Amino acid sequence: MPSKKTKPSPDNLRWELRQRLILLEAKLIWADAMTTQDLRTVFGISRSQATKDIGLYQELAPRNLRYDLQGRCYRATGQFRPVFLHGTSREFLAALRLMDDKADIPIVSLAAQTTAVAVIDVPEREFDVTTLQRINTAIRDRRRIQVSYQSMRNPQPRDLILSPHALVHTGFRWHVRAHSDAHGGFIDVLLSRMRGTPEVLDVPGVPQAEDLEWRNIVAVRIGAHPGLSEFQKEVIEADYGMQHGVLERRMRRALVPYYLYLMNVGAGDTERPAEKQQVVLLDKETLRREDRLG
Repeated sequence: MPSKKTKPSPDNLRWELRQRLILLEAKLIWADAMTTQDLRTVFGISRSQATKDIGLYQELAPRNLRYDLQGRCYRATGQFRPVFLHGTSREFLAALRLMDDKADIPIVSLAAQTTAVAVIDVPEREFDVTTLQRINTAIRDRRRIQVSYQSMRNPQPRDLILSPHALVHTGFRWHVRAHSDAHGGFIDVLLSRMRGTPEVLDVPGVPQAEDLEWRNIVAVRIGAHPGLSEFQKEVIEADYGMQHGVLERRMRRALVPYYLYLMNVGAGDTERPAEKQQVVLLDKETLRREDRLG
């Protein structure tokens, strides 16, 4: 008798097929939409193969996507539940790079498994993938969400009405930049501290254009500690790829505190021992409140 054909599942797929379906699911989460062209562009497959891949994904997750005739693309449904992605920073950064191999994603990683390399893994902050998909839907549709949030300033979770407009990976964790009705302004909300799944409300969100700290681009300049010798300064400048003694990065003002945190510069850096501090913030006026990092 002929052997029964094994029913496909996320665990028994060929590696290359699994990668294509991961990209498909990532597009539904991040962009809330995908097309056969997305698969063809990244993997160089035929249109018929891309169509077969989408059909297989529909078989594995029949309630996850629908075809939008007007937009001529596939979109995530309101019942979307991921079958490949589980909510860790590493997998989402990898999926983002699949979608855009030029993506400049800040992350601290020392990744290699060889006898000559010791590896330090930064603990991953896990979060609900469905939460990410709902937030991206709200960003795309410019709508508000309601979510239960546990901050470190309050002993219990509280409900927040947010108007999200951007997701940010700070090097250690993910947060969403959003206007908070309760705070009366724009704040950073950690995905890992959201409790339950956000509800996308049929209410227009506060426009991103009103987030002045997001719109304002500033230059952050870092240099060698003034207490170092000229020879030591030369080494530090080479280590950091400084030009004329300065490492300059232009970024959104809202992201400056996270960059300063990663670089360990800011308040009091010139007062600490030069051999330990090594680099300092040159323009103190770019230093902003750091209490949002908690």
